[in-house]
Amino acid sequence: MSEEDRLYKESIEIIRKNIQNGVSFDIACEAISVKDEGLRKIIVDDALKIEIAELHYGKNMPLPEVARRLDVSMERILKANEEMLEDVMKTFHHIPIIPSPIDPESTTH
Repeated sequence: MSEEDRLYKESIEIIRKNIQNGVSFDIACEAISVKDEGLRKIIVDDALKIEIAELHYGKNMPLPEVARRLDVSMERILKANEEMLEDVMKTFHHIPIIPSPIDPESTTH
């Protein structure tokens, strides 16, 4: 694992633990020490998307409640959610679809 990968993983864990302890999202992000501003932005963006995925899609929490819980603006939640869905669609479009062979003897097709 590269140093950047290790720092990414550790930073995400720190942010998530702080949020679980009731800290607002932005305060939780202040706890990480990442000097590279580009990497820091990626980590913060990904951490927000992870929280949205877990709370909204995993626990069915409405997005306004996610915003309140994380103390993040609804606009920021909606933007991150939209980016996350776009990422999923891009990934989905790059997955090759391999047709399964049809068994001529089968009665279930």
